[in-house]
Amino acid sequence: MRKAARFTAVALSAATIVMGSVSVAHAGDYTEDGVRIRSNSTTSSSVNGLGYRSHTITPICYQSGTVINGNQWWDRHKNNNTGVTGYSSMTLLTKWAANHC
Repeated sequence: MRKAARFTAVALSAATIVMGSVSVAHAGDYTEDGVRIRSNSTTSSSVNGLGYRSHTITPICYQSGTVINGNQWWDRHKNNNTGVTGYSSMTLLTKWAANHC
């Protein structure tokens, strides 16, 4: 009985550590590393900076632009880690603005 209880405690501790490391690795608002933050909502627009999975954003507004993976919507946002403001495809973000630009 004691061995079973000890095994359960160790298994739960290991699961907590694994689950915790997964959430820390993806704690930000970009779905990939190196997401381009552009001056406008097209892939031909200049790049203002880059976003990484650990970075968070403040959404500002959204508008249509170059279609990426079947989605035309781009989000204007501020990267809270770098201070860069610009547009990224909503397909590469985990949260979006509620208001149209």
